Order: sequence, then C-alpha cells, then structure tokens
Amino acid sequence: MKRFNDKVVIITGADSDIGRSTALKFAKEEANCVLVGINHDLLEYIYKDLPQDHTWINTGNHLTVTCKVNESSQIEEMIKHVLEKYGHIDVLVNIDTEIGIHQSVIPELIKTKGNIVNVTTLTDIPSDWNLDAYNAEKDNFDKTTKDLALKNAASGVRINAVAAGLVTTDTSSNPFLSHCPLGRTATPNDVTNAIVFLASNDAAMITGVNLPIDGGISALNT
Repeated sequence: MKRFNDKVVIITGADSDIGRSTALKFAKEEANCVLVGINHDLLEYIYKDLPQDHTWINTGNHLTVTCKVNESSQIEEMIKHVLEKYGHIDVLVNIDTEIGIHQSVIPELIKTKGNIVNVTTLTDIPSDWNLDAYNAEKDNFDKTTKDLALKNAASGVRINAVAAGLVTTDTSSNPFLSHCPLGRTATPNDVTNAIVFLASNDAAMITGVNLPIDGGISALNT
C-alpha cells in the first residue's frame, strides 16, 4: 500500500517548481492533493499531470483552489471547500507562504492526528549574500518551527520544516555555491523527497525539526 492512500494533502504555493514536484510525488503515493496558489492557469496545468483515481464517480480525486493564503477569509473558504469534497485533512505542506494558515488548519489536523511541513527557500541570491545572513534566516525558521511543534504536540499534530538552500537547475556560478560543501544547488526533487518523508508515518516520532536541504552549508562552522 502507498504511504498516503486516501490521505488529503493541502499544498500551498503549489504553483511553483517545488509545489509541482511535491504534488506529483504525493499523488503517486495515492494522496488526494489540494493544489493552492494564486496562478489559476498554472494550477490547472499541474493538476492535469497528476495521476487520477478513475474509480471515483466525480471528476477526479485532486482539487485546485486559487486563493491568497495571507487572507483569512479566503483560507476559511478554501478549507470549507476541501472538507465538503473529502471530509478531512491529513497534511499541510506550506511552501514559501505565510504560516498564519496554521490556526485555520490545525483544528482539522487534530481530528486526523495529521501534520504540517513548512518549506522555505532562497529564491533570490543578492550580490551581498553571505553565510551569516543565511544562518540568521535559518535560525529564525528553526525557532518558529520548534515553538509551533511544542504548542501542538499534546494534540498529536506534528510540525516540521524543510529549509532549502538555493533551488535551481542552473549550474552557472553564484555566491551560494562557493559555500556549498557538496558543490551544487538543490533540485525541486531533492526538496520534495524531504517533504514527503517528514509528512509520512516513517517520521512518526519526528516533530520540531528543521531539515536543511542545502548541500551541507548549515553544517559549516561560522
């Protein structure tokens, strides 16, 4: 049996390279994917690539929702729409978006003993980028993840994070690579594999962890 059979996975920031890769991976593991983003056309394009359960009577086992996740009214409508279709929510993957969505989704995750994976990436490398700035950003993300995890652990909701470095297929020189022990940037698939692991029962005893996918940069002693 696939790890996410009949699980409902909401993916915010789904209209991104990591979002697309993540949705495909979850769908192949038989999850029902809810693709959330602001680009309707791109969400529909990604939706068409997802494997469908053709035994369903309705139009498909996945869903696209165009909304802004920093607007509470739109989030409430999105959750209502998801519950009307599936009746439950098991996983929230939050890609480069505001974490304010948590307070709306956590009550449903408590019912299913579900979990959240927050994802942050360096999408732009400024000319004055440095290791100290990277570590400061990661430390702040670590603290937020741990605080949320401890707050919700007693309710059975796991909360973890993935801190990706520069995610790109571009092999040209950039400031990030000069600090990277593995000598390359992460691909969307590298990040997706970490997300799916943390969301699965394979990570049932893991909460409050910020898993760096940065080629060893976070291991450097500053």
